[in-house]
Amino acid sequence: MKSLHALGGLFLLVPFMARAAGTAEVPKGVWEGTLGTKAIVACFNAEFPSGSYFYKQYKKAIPLSRVEKDSFWHEAGDTGLWSLDPAKGNTLTGTWKSVKGAPVTLPIRLDLSDATGGDKACGSDGYAGLLEAPPKIETGKKEEFAPGRSFRRLRFAGQETIELSGPEPTLAAINRELRRDFDTSKDTIKEYFDKRREFLGRVGVPAEDENTADPSYWSSQWLSIRNYTWAAGMGRNGISWFHRTWDLQTGKQVDPWSWFGLRSLSKSRPAEGRLSGTGGGSMTPKLRRFLFRYAGIDASKAEDNCRSNYEEGAYYDLTLEAKGMRFAQPAYGNGCEIEIEVPYAELGPVLTPAGKAAVRRIDESAK
Repeated sequence: MKSLHALGGLFLLVPFMARAAGTAEVPKGVWEGTLGTKAIVACFNAEFPSGSYFYKQYKKAIPLSRVEKDSFWHEAGDTGLWSLDPAKGNTLTGTWKSVKGAPVTLPIRLDLSDATGGDKACGSDGYAGLLEAPPKIETGKKEEFAPGRSFRRLRFAGQETIELSGPEPTLAAINRELRRDFDTSKDTIKEYFDKRREFLGRVGVPAEDENTADPSYWSSQWLSIRNYTWAAGMGRNGISWFHRTWDLQTGKQVDPWSWFGLRSLSKSRPAEGRLSGTGGGSMTPKLRRFLFRYAGIDASKAEDNCRSNYEEGAYYDLTLEAKGMRFAQPAYGNGCEIEIEVPYAELGPVLTPAGKAAVRRIDESAK
């Protein structure tokens, strides 16, 4: 199911939709019947005019919304337009017409099946409950990272991890570890469906958080995976991410910050220990001086609105790249963020003995 972000910011448009269609009649409730010859279930919210419907054969919600320019209910992506007559008792009729391609019109006939949801009918048992089923692990298509190395995305109740395929013998153990990313507890599954219902009742869309996992670095010696989350309806403040790195000789997670005598911020689910990984961190004065000198940065010349980016406690992500290690601050759109990438061969002065040994292996695996 798509997140609100993938739906073009529908949630942000809800107040406008309400004003645009505020005087139009909304046939609130859950309705069952046919579109053409296909059996469907539709719902309409009245608090903010919105809705959705699904074909019983597929059970995939298609959002419906109102706009200011006309009286139609628009399907997401304008794949079709609904023209509905005023309800007569418990019966609703109208016409569906195509927007693209050859003109097509189909009759709509629906009967009221559940009015218990009030102004948020799409979030009721009579609609949302029909879309819910015990979640199972869904396996995506094979994606190539590099010749001989590929991965598949695994999803469960809105969560995502990956399954790796390559020549490294430790990948089997790492895949088992990655499977444990999934929180299968009853509370988590309930929270997943509750959020879908909340957004169904607000905007007619069963929105969920956007969660992704992607390999960002993968050689014969080291593997890094980036986990990313964008909480539905939260805007920029709902974005978070972290990186995890494995030593492919041992199959154990490592913290690249330790190669500089530092520790990253831990990212984990404390109750269960899953998703244990490394976040960003702050640099020692020595490392900061080294990097600024390498990049030709003079902190004394920072603009007033960017001074916090140049301080010793500033936050950086540390990632392995093809030719070097990258220290990068999160981007907030103000142009202040610092990003410095240093070739592996030039990091020696700030590495610990263990860090020098790790970087030496990176150099060797790149040859």
